[in-house]
Amino acid sequence: MVIAALRVGLAALTLALAVGCSTLARVNGAKTLEPGQTQLGVSGSLQQGSNPLSTGTIPLPQGELFVRRGLAPNLDMGARLYLVGAGLDVRYRFYEGDRLHLAINPGYGVVVVPFAGSVRGSGSLDVRVPLIAEWELGPRSSVAGGPTLVMRRQRNDFTWFIGAEETARVLRLDAYAGAGVRYAYTQGRVILGVNADVYAQTARHAGPAYAIGADLSIIPQQVRKTPRR
Repeated sequence: MVIAALRVGLAALTLALAVGCSTLARVNGAKTLEPGQTQLGVSGSLQQGSNPLSTGTIPLPQGELFVRRGLAPNLDMGARLYLVGAGLDVRYRFYEGDRLHLAINPGYGVVVVPFAGSVRGSGSLDVRVPLIAEWELGPRSSVAGGPTLVMRRQRNDFTWFIGAEETARVLRLDAYAGAGVRYAYTQGRVILGVNADVYAQTARHAGPAYAIGADLSIIPQQVRKTPRR
């Protein structure tokens, strides 16, 4: 009985991770890194509704590591490593004013969970397109926000025994349409950010999804700023 209970618990935990999917929390503003600059950071958040198991009242935690690299003027690329998944994105700033910055930040994320218990394998693929506007409040702080569309292809494979072995695959397409805000404070080369995002789940009609989190990052080296044209 104890072994059976452990197996059920393991399967439930694996399923929770499998449907945890990628993070909905934002860690980017609209200001891009200078060419050659690198940003390293960590982020933590509570998310509800981004996961079929979190459609109730208890949000689920998500943690991640992220890195960004400036590629060219107004263009950088980022990578994110979160619980059972990873993602890549590019950020292009198409407008730079005295205090206002506008950017587009398309990317994708993947989740892969191998065999464990009755779950034979699960995963998802996200494609997301955020538009970001960032307003500098002062030399050290700014607020950013904007709309985001996330399209997610979810796959879950199961196997169980009811007299004989049975298998099944569940495929689902989820859509999240919403917006969020992020406040960032910079002290030297250290950046502290807090964020909140709210999404409507148009595919599953499961009610709103949200993410609330914070991130801490550092830009280790100083790079000469590219002059504006």
